[in-house]
Amino acid sequence: MSRLIAIASGKGGVGKTLITAALAVQLQRRGRTVLAVDADMGLGNLDLLFGLEDAVRYDASQAVRGKCLPAEALLHVLPGLDLLPASRKRTWEKLDGPSYEYVVESLSGNYDYTLIDCPPGRAETYKAATALADELLFVVEPSPSSLRDAAKVRQYCQKQGCLHDRIILNNFYADGSLTPEDVKSSLQTGQLAGLLPHDERIEALAAAGAMKDASRDLPFCRALTATAAFLETGEAVPQTRLECLLPYHGVRRESTFGLSLRHRRQESRNWRHYRR
Repeated sequence: MSRLIAIASGKGGVGKTLITAALAVQLQRRGRTVLAVDADMGLGNLDLLFGLEDAVRYDASQAVRGKCLPAEALLHVLPGLDLLPASRKRTWEKLDGPSYEYVVESLSGNYDYTLIDCPPGRAETYKAATALADELLFVVEPSPSSLRDAAKVRQYCQKQGCLHDRIILNNFYADGSLTPEDVKSSLQTGQLAGLLPHDERIEALAAAGAMKDASRDLPFCRALTATAAFLETGEAVPQTRLECLLPYHGVRRESTFGLSLRHRRQESRNWRHYRR
């Protein structure tokens, strides 16, 4: 039985699609089968990150409307990793929600994990995209607007009865003005599903459509490996091991988290435990 995980955010542009693609690759590298679903109808970009924009013949909306079989809409990314692309033309308002749920549910049974890249916000489109999800991962960037919008969407989800949600922090610096502790305090959560560093190399790979070729040694991938392990085992990575991967935005100095450079280097040697 597949675990359906919706990757959501309060606002656009926080790295939700990038995380969906990269997490799918990390889970595949750990021997899991993964279906990546682009649910951002009319604005989806997940195919671009995998370099498959020219390979799309059918999409989710065509499967919903019976123009093709659900399996015919799938794109092969890697062995054990497939993509269900979003429509480039049709928006959610032109799709039948229950039929979409049927398509995703009929496909997901063949995979260990189904990752759903949701549209941002909390409108009806968000509700339709997350209807099947077992759990939610909320992506938060180090900005007050991202934090505020994530809080609103989380509150909305909890009112709707969805209590299985986790926070994943993206694009963080070691000397940023907003720290992981600030986010946890503001969102009233004690455990993070991930703490991902700002990493220009992963952004370049995404822009080039080469996400599946990302090196395991990139700080972003090393941090996301910990998220993959957390999803599999439920055992959180000590936060200091994630903090040691964060770059400095300004002048190099003692980390705002109280970690010396020697400590950061020592912690970085412990990551072999999380590589499979």
